[in-house]
Amino acid sequence: MAALYTGSVAHLVDGVPQPGSAAGLGADRRAALEHVHGLDAAGHRANRPKTLTAAKVLFTDRSGRVLLVRPGYREDGRWHLPGGGVESDLGEGPYEAARREVREEIGLDRAPGRLLAVNWTARPPYPAKTVFVYDGGVLDEAGLARIRLDPAELRAWTLASPAELPTLVGKAQRRRIEACLTALREGTGPLELVKGRPRTTP
Repeated sequence: MAALYTGSVAHLVDGVPQPGSAAGLGADRRAALEHVHGLDAAGHRANRPKTLTAAKVLFTDRSGRVLLVRPGYREDGRWHLPGGGVESDLGEGPYEAARREVREEIGLDRAPGRLLAVNWTARPPYPAKTVFVYDGGVLDEAGLARIRLDPAELRAWTLASPAELPTLVGKAQRRRIEACLTALREGTGPLELVKGRPRTTP
């Protein structure tokens, strides 16, 4: 009933409304919900916008090429950095998710290195997405030979030079990878990115 009352779409867990969004409500109605007693705690949580969170890991080889994987669900043939969604509903954080996803996707049980960047992408009317990118280090020939793909998720892996990225990944991801490579090379970061570009001060 709280979801119906606020005009948001939510599901219930043990009768408690879970996060939804009030984006479909008018400005006056949204403002009214911010007032004291406008909602109870559960209704307030259900009314908050969603943000999806993912963790990625940037591996390179000794030549500076980037390890990319091709997800099975992508019909456009685009490649990604290894990684995936953070299971925050289970208490998982981005760092733990990065390690888990690398282990599940490519069979390498390696602790990620330092945080290189946090990327924010707003995608109205869809939930915004935040991606944490960690340094996976340099994989030598032995490390590359240990890669074992999860066939349920991935079709293939490859190593790509920075010059090859435009033909393999989308524009925003290319900018994100290039920014992370620069942070690695120059020892800077972590970076705050917006759609792959460093955020500029207003």
